[in-house]
Amino acid sequence: MFPLTLAAVVSTMLITSSPARAASTDSRIEASAKKSYTFKTTLKDDSIKVDSKDGVVTLTGTVTGASDKSLAEDTVAS
Repeated sequence: MFPLTLAAVVSTMLITSSPARAASTDSRIEASAKKSYTFKTTLKDDSIKVDSKDGVVTLTGTVTGASDKSLAEDTVAS
């Protein structure tokens, strides 16, 4: 098992100065990652939590191998 911790900066163009809008964008970022084909299939057996705060995405949890870690990181970065 490999521990997974990542902070990926999502384009700041997605975030506006409105806190309500930023929170909405963070929710959409989290939902998009969780609903992605990769998370629903290849990474479904891994324990990955996706959090977003002001457009910065943090992944925490454990994965079965280094390739799954890279895949999770690449998925949220795109």
